[in-house]
Amino acid sequence: MNQPATVQAPSGSSVPASALLQERIDALRRRQMTVAVMTGLAALVVVSLELLTLAMFLDWWLELPWAVRLVSLVGQVGVFTWILLRMILSPLVRQPDDDGLALMVEKARPEFRSRLIAALQLTRPHAIPPGASSALVTALVEETERLARPTDFRTIVSTGRMKKLGVLAVVIPLFALASFTRTRETSIELLKRVFLSNVPVPRKTRIVVAEGDRIVGRGDTVRLEALVEGVVPSRGKVWVQYRSRRAQEFPLEQNRENVRQFLRSLENVQDNFSYRFYLGDGVSPTFNVKAIPRPTVSTIECLQEFPAYTGLKTASRSLGDLALLAGSVLKIKATATKELQSAQVRLVGVESNLALRVSETNKHELTGQFTVPAKGMSGFQIQMLDTERMDSRDSAVYRVDVLPDKVPQVRLTYPDRKEELLTRAATMLLGFDASDDFEIAKVRLKFKTGADAAPESVEMDLQEQNPKRLRRRYEWKLADYISGLSEGSAIEYWIEVEDNNNVTGPGIGASDHQLIKVVSEAEKRADLLNRAGDYLGSITDVVNDQEKLNKNLGLIIKAKSGF
Repeated sequence: MNQPATVQAPSGSSVPASALLQERIDALRRRQMTVAVMTGLAALVVVSLELLTLAMFLDWWLELPWAVRLVSLVGQVGVFTWILLRMILSPLVRQPDDDGLALMVEKARPEFRSRLIAALQLTRPHAIPPGASSALVTALVEETERLARPTDFRTIVSTGRMKKLGVLAVVIPLFALASFTRTRETSIELLKRVFLSNVPVPRKTRIVVAEGDRIVGRGDTVRLEALVEGVVPSRGKVWVQYRSRRAQEFPLEQNRENVRQFLRSLENVQDNFSYRFYLGDGVSPTFNVKAIPRPTVSTIECLQEFPAYTGLKTASRSLGDLALLAGSVLKIKATATKELQSAQVRLVGVESNLALRVSETNKHELTGQFTVPAKGMSGFQIQMLDTERMDSRDSAVYRVDVLPDKVPQVRLTYPDRKEELLTRAATMLLGFDASDDFEIAKVRLKFKTGADAAPESVEMDLQEQNPKRLRRRYEWKLADYISGLSEGSAIEYWIEVEDNNNVTGPGIGASDHQLIKVVSEAEKRADLLNRAGDYLGSITDVVNDQEKLNKNLGLIIKAKSGF
């Protein structure tokens, strides 16, 4: 008879444990754990794909809202986690002990009749009490080994469920992959929605709304616009529901130039509403329109700060009397009907925008200023953006009449002739009157000695005065300023006056141009004699006219008195 295979018993045990029995028990444990894990993995694949497919189908059919899709995703994750913990991780962590496996074998193989579990338990350390016979235990182990040697304990582990789920775990992914490949675009969009993306449900007709939720001004005309992709329907509608629960449907107008564009305009919107497009089999998400009043100016105050050179004090101006001197600074303080985020003033005519300051303590108040340009400006407009990002549209334009700083006026009072004859050594006596609406800063005598010559100037001394009106004579010694004059030369001269405008100016005014002709002394004497003769002739004419008047007056007196 063959001796049973044994292993060295631990200290304190009188009968060694059976290596054969332990080997068969360990093989059973491995088979049971493998079958459990493989069954769990197959179940995880099958159930996860089925739940995912079901969620995608229901979303395509019913177009589930985001909250429902969130609950669905949480449920799928919960089922996935439960299968992972219960059917995969648990068999790995909580493996059955030897006694439990022995009982499972004895239940499946009645011929062991409790021998297997007894053989395992009685060969453990200190299992045989003192005084008990170890021979009986040895005989029990040998008999159990004889029964176990032709038996494969692994066959008692059922693999039917694993095989069924394994087949499904192969077939279902292949079918899902084929379906996903065939409907790639639709499946990708539905998969995104399962994972809580807000992409629209894929349809044959896909609706794209570029401007969905928005805030509009109360009383505005709202244009609802949708673009379609895929199959283009011939008609469509938009469903509108107002805050008052009143709902309406409006047909959409197809753009003839772009058949993929559908439009509908709602005029004079006074209340909030939500809307949704229906085109073909496509349904857009529900969008919301909020109608709020636009910000307007309730009060406005204007202060005109004149340029420093004018010497005028700051003055309050009404909106109906904005005749402003060019270069002035107009300070604005306004109050809006709503709290503001930002504001600016637009200068009409020059197309310039300047920021206004919104008060930090009172968002209704805004202040600012701008400099009145010399020309081009016809008014100003206050543009505002409130805290709800609603702008002020078609704001009032406040008219501004820009008053330019007039250039100084100047005229020559002497000589009175447009052309004077002078010798090269003569002194020319000039007389002139000049005036300005504010102050005269400089006076210059300008002259040139030929048509193509550059003008030259002589600065006149104003003795540190800046009068508004100036009447003065000036002795111009030609030889001091003009050298090398030949007889017959001509000099063109005039007076030029400059004001003190250092903002938009300076303004420069000039008198009429007059001429000086350089002549010899003989020609000058002849000219003087001619002028004296003209004066004497004028005096004789005056005397003769006076005598005639006296004679006519005497005749009239005699006729009236009857003499």
